[in-house]
Amino acid sequence: MRFHRFSVIRWLLIFLFTLTFSSVHAIEIQGVTPAPQVQVSGQTLRLNGAGLRTFTLLMIPIKIYVAAFYTPGPLRTAEAVMNSGGPMQFDFTFLRAVGQADVTKAWSSQFAQSASYAYPGYATDRDAFIAMFGPLQSMGMERVQFVGTNMLVYDSGTLKGTIMGRDFQKAFLSLWFGSNPVAPDLKAALLGN
Repeated sequence: MRFHRFSVIRWLLIFLFTLTFSSVHAIEIQGVTPAPQVQVSGQTLRLNGAGLRTFTLLMIPIKIYVAAFYTPGPLRTAEAVMNSGGPMQFDFTFLRAVGQADVTKAWSSQFAQSASYAYPGYATDRDAFIAMFGPLQSMGMERVQFVGTNMLVYDSGTLKGTIMGRDFQKAFLSLWFGSNPVAPDLKAALLGN
């Protein structure tokens, strides 16, 4: 009888510890709860970090999207991200409906302001990337996966295309982790800091 009670208590403690541990690691940002892990090309990636992208207009911060960044292991510095062979995944969950023209304008602006890595053919790859995205509903998602040297682009759950080559991956990463990131606070959040 004592052994049975000990087993039940032990299993109850393990269950409570597991429940507490998993709830501590679940994060929620503006109603978006990024998955703690995802599968990319048969490999489990864990949430490296997530954060909110805001844009200030007339001194009023506007909440645009929640970004989540997944990696095979923790990447806590920009250099580690830029040198990582992947795979990696970015999820961008938009907090409001966004029309086609605004999606194009937003990506174009982010590249113009923050891309710090360029190469021959960069403009062609950048324009092809931007053209893959359409309008989004509120809580719509854009996803970018790095698989080998390919970048797979998803819009609202549909694979829209692939851009080949490590160069464009580096240009894309420089938006968040380069010398002039889209938002320094978002950079820190994606690095899990």
